[in-house]
Amino acid sequence: MFKFRSTIATAVIVASASLSLAACDDSPTEPGTVEIVIGGLFGLTGSWATLGQNAKAALEMAVADLNEHFEDNAAGIVFAARVEDTQLEPSRALQQAQLLAASGVRIMIGPQASSEVAELKSFVDSNGILLVSPSSTAGALAVPNDNVFRFTPSDGPEGTAVAALMWDDGVAAVVPVWRQDAGNAGLEAATRSAFSALGGTVLQGVSYAASTTNFAATATALAAQVQSAIDEHGLESVAVYLAAFDEVVDLFKAASTIPVLSSVRWYGSDGVALSDALLSDDDAADFAIEVGYPNPLFGLEEGASDIWAPLSARIQAITGLEPDAFALAVYDAAWVAARAAIAAGGAGNINALKAAFVATAANHFGATGWTVLNAAGDRRYGNFDFWAIRAVGGVNRWTRVAQYETQTGRLIR
Repeated sequence: MFKFRSTIATAVIVASASLSLAACDDSPTEPGTVEIVIGGLFGLTGSWATLGQNAKAALEMAVADLNEHFEDNAAGIVFAARVEDTQLEPSRALQQAQLLAASGVRIMIGPQASSEVAELKSFVDSNGILLVSPSSTAGALAVPNDNVFRFTPSDGPEGTAVAALMWDDGVAAVVPVWRQDAGNAGLEAATRSAFSALGGTVLQGVSYAASTTNFAATATALAAQVQSAIDEHGLESVAVYLAAFDEVVDLFKAASTIPVLSSVRWYGSDGVALSDALLSDDDAADFAIEVGYPNPLFGLEEGASDIWAPLSARIQAITGLEPDAFALAVYDAAWVAARAAIAAGGAGNINALKAAFVATAANHFGATGWTVLNAAGDRRYGNFDFWAIRAVGGVNRWTRVAQYETQTGRLIR
């Protein structure tokens, strides 16, 4: 079973649960037991399915480990997982959340994208549902006292990290291109602000609809702005910043046909870091190698490697995909939510559940390190690793090329 650390004693939690079990509205599975279902809302197909598949495995593993850890507890509580495919589509995410809620689920982990979380926010706030996203970053969703929690820092710190790397590389002018959804638009805005604050120039850039599949027009428009930036600032001082998901494969194929787009450096976002879709497409991966393309990702703490290393291996054995910190955040979120539910006597009282969730998160050290939250319910601390595809021994691999420490502002190559 997976090891974890917490300053909250299991005996105290179980005792508190038994005192308030009457408040639990979950259905019993057998005499003397109460089942608490943790719902998962992940994109198992479509864009960003790499994370969705790993997230599903992480949640199901967490539930199995929870039941082993709390076996024969005095409250008789058992946990179950139920995962629905959002396909990374906001309207579908809402439909799947409503489906889970109709069956009595009051704790949901996911969805992945900020656009999905934004679509669910009103519903979960109005229906007493605790929602924990492992990867939403949009600053607009950093709202205190709502029912939405996020186990990753908001877009501000990531934008600062990307801007610091570009500036350190000698970039003076950036042309952004981004998927038009809440999360990626937020990352573009945060990166624009941070890079401008350093003294850099950010051009208007190009956005594309989330439904885009043909990127010829996007690449052409981007190339025009890149050439304009080169004319003014010089080739070595210009870069492209891309905030995207797995559609990066098609965008790179379109970009590779326009020479000026392969003549400058590219920088990416958390939605593509460790993407199996990009790594698996030789043409797109070759373009990524040619233009550098480091992608920031909420980083794992070396001090927690005894936790995340074996857990990562377990997930990869199931999915065949290397999990990132977002997938591991699903595992941590499940543990914190489950312990909070036990402390609150179930998931029926949202105020008690939220208070217990915040208190538990403040004292939990898991696969992603300390999970303490800020006033908006988002992860308070977090550093970033930069991942880029590199040819290692003749094989393309995601390789960590830099780190950025949020609290110190230190960039490490």
